[in-house]
Amino acid sequence: MKRKHLFQYLFLGIAFVLQSCEVDIMNDQRVLVTGTIVDSNNNPISNISVRSETSREALLGETISDENGQFEFTSLMSKPPYNFYIAVNSKPFSEIWHYHYNTELIENIDYSAKAFYDESNNRNTSTYHLGVIQLNMYAKLNLHINNIPGDTNTLEYKLNYDSAICRVNLNGNDLNRCEDDESEFRFLDSEYSDIHINVESQLGTTVAFIYKLNGEPEQTISIPLTNPENTYVFEY
Repeated sequence: MKRKHLFQYLFLGIAFVLQSCEVDIMNDQRVLVTGTIVDSNNNPISNISVRSETSREALLGETISDENGQFEFTSLMSKPPYNFYIAVNSKPFSEIWHYHYNTELIENIDYSAKAFYDESNNRNTSTYHLGVIQLNMYAKLNLHINNIPGDTNTLEYKLNYDSAICRVNLNGNDLNRCEDDESEFRFLDSEYSDIHINVESQLGTTVAFIYKLNGEPEQTISIPLTNPENTYVFEY
């Protein structure tokens, strides 16, 4: 009798684990995902991974771009409240959706990555045509902020830039437009004399350095990223 109960409890435990790992699919719904991947010169890029995933880290579909940069695959659709994601050139289940500034999440580090997402509750589409997806090359900015010794100036600053991993809302009006990374204003007084900041972004884009000196109206300096490694020094 005890053995019978033991098997019953074991069966229920296994069933509970399987149920907790089950991915919620919307009525067995499938969507077609298509697009073309190119570089900044409009040349096709082959062998770039494209995956659809859920916020529960479940793979719904995947493929790679062909010699013409084109891809097409059929994906399952996640059921709300679990979000639907399409990751281009990122490692699987890499938390690209939450930590999109970290280039360690990129699969082919020669290029940037894109993270398309659909967080809506109404997902009746049958196709996601992503169009031409441009992956710029990776670029880094080494920003040096130097407070001249003996100066009592204060500085508030923030940075606006395109992350090396670009987030795009699938329900937005422009699938080519990245959501900017924007830092909060940071206050520096005379004790901060030598600050170094590394910004991971995309070649051919600009970093906006927005600052207020001694509480004056804010000013903006546009820093172009023309090389894979860029350096800018700001003294005040």
